Amino acid sequence: MKSEFKRYFWKRFWLIFVPLYLMAIGNESYIVSNPLMQLEDYGSFLFFIVFYFIGYGAITAGILHLLWRGGRRMGPLNREEKVRE
Repeated sequence: MKSEFKRYFWKRFWLIFVPLYLMAIGNESYIVSNPLMQLEDYGSFLFFIVFYFIGYGAITAGILHLLWRGGRRMGPLNREEKVRE
């Protein structure tokens, strides 16, 4: 079951994460309008990029986990479990 979830997760992770991440960064005024004139501007730009990467990665993982659990309760995977038991 673990390998099934890994395959399910990594197939869908980037399909959900990339649009969500690009939408979040594109709407962040501090990233888009950062003049990058001083070293502090580069540091804050990098901080926001990494912060959004980790944050939206966790949100995407949570969404995929909920979809996996919901699919196991209602979908064909649930029928297979009943046959095995």
